[in-house]
Amino acid sequence: MKQYLLLFYTLFLFANLSLHSETILFKSGEKVEGSVLAQDKDSVKIKLPDGNTKVYPKSLIQKVFYGRKTDSEVLKKEPQPSDKEKKLREEKELAEKQKQESEELKAKEEKLKKREEQLSNAKRHYLEGSLGLGSGENQMELRPFFQTIQIAGLLFGGGQTELQTTPYKTKNHSFTPRLFYAWNRFTFEIRGTEANGNFDVSGFQTLSFGGGGGSSTSTERTTNVLFGHGDTKFQKVSSRVGFTPYPHPLFDFQIVGGVERIWTKSNHEVDSIGATTSTGVNPSRISYRESSQSLKGYSIGIGYEWKFWDRFSLQGQILHLDMQGPSSFRNNEFSFDASPIKYRPFGLDYQWKSTGTEVNVKFSTKIKGDVSFFLEASNMVLKNKLGSGYITENDGGGGNSDPSQILVKVYAPQILIPMLLDSKTILTSVQVGANYRFNF
Repeated sequence: MKQYLLLFYTLFLFANLSLHSETILFKSGEKVEGSVLAQDKDSVKIKLPDGNTKVYPKSLIQKVFYGRKTDSEVLKKEPQPSDKEKKLREEKELAEKQKQESEELKAKEEKLKKREEQLSNAKRHYLEGSLGLGSGENQMELRPFFQTIQIAGLLFGGGQTELQTTPYKTKNHSFTPRLFYAWNRFTFEIRGTEANGNFDVSGFQTLSFGGGGGSSTSTERTTNVLFGHGDTKFQKVSSRVGFTPYPHPLFDFQIVGGVERIWTKSNHEVDSIGATTSTGVNPSRISYRESSQSLKGYSIGIGYEWKFWDRFSLQGQILHLDMQGPSSFRNNEFSFDASPIKYRPFGLDYQWKSTGTEVNVKFSTKIKGDVSFFLEASNMVLKNKLGSGYITENDGGGGNSDPSQILVKVYAPQILIPMLLDSKTILTSVQVGANYRFNF
């Protein structure tokens, strides 16, 4: 019986040791089985199956497996590539890198070559002359300005008020000569536009006449019919310089700046006809009027030209204008309410600050050689801000009959006009014409 118990105990101890054995896998691929007795952060102490103990540095150990057996796949040493395989892999990576660099260099060279071709095709050196004819509309500052002065006179107790139904915008016929010089990235342009128009005057005029004697006074009012005719002239000259930041043979984008001048002039006759009043006053009168305005300043903006289908091009400019200058209005009135005929001059003199935009769009098509036809639309709108100025008046040459009205004549329009009038100077046109280009 004792023999059986001793045998069972020996088998149990052997099995227990086997179950608690560990396997240490070294980085070199070697493995050792045994029981871990102790370990710290630097080393592992293990008891080998033969009973000996050894201490191994952890720097040499890859992993410690606990258990009687380990998975052969886990413990299997990972295959290490040979020097030949390493060399082949490095050569392959180097070849791929060189191929990629070669492709990038080739793409860069093609892009550079394409850009050089674009620059070569975008080179230009020519002088172009053109002439366009057309029609449009224009509005001069002083016609609506004079109308507002009349309203101001009524509000400040004037004895004469005129209200016209004539539109402020006048139909015109215009022409535009233009010279355009291009040298690679730079351009220089000078152009002038003249627009002439005619208009008919219509409306009515209210008049008041004072009468009586002693301490009593009476006021007599009458209304006359207005009719007449007039003509306008609008002149504009521009000189502009352009620069192309990025030349391209098909699409040219420019930064544009220049000097602008505008002259406007209007002459018209206004006849005011009415019936004789009950006291025998003849209210009829004739007025000869002349208005003019001169503005100067600068423009800045962008320009573009898009060439397509070999023979067509679309050009344009979008500009901001900043201008200032004086205006003058003279009204010479001859009335029949006194004998002999009475002469009354009247004048306005003001300074203006004008800002706005100008937009030009031009479509051209080649006809033969360097000759091309074009259709161009242009629109300029300036908003005018009233500066300093005054009203002049002369009742028969005796100077201002009422000195107390001097301040009113100087300051009243400056207060009332911004309230009653959105003042603008406008020139629009649609023209057709021809270009001829001299290539150098």
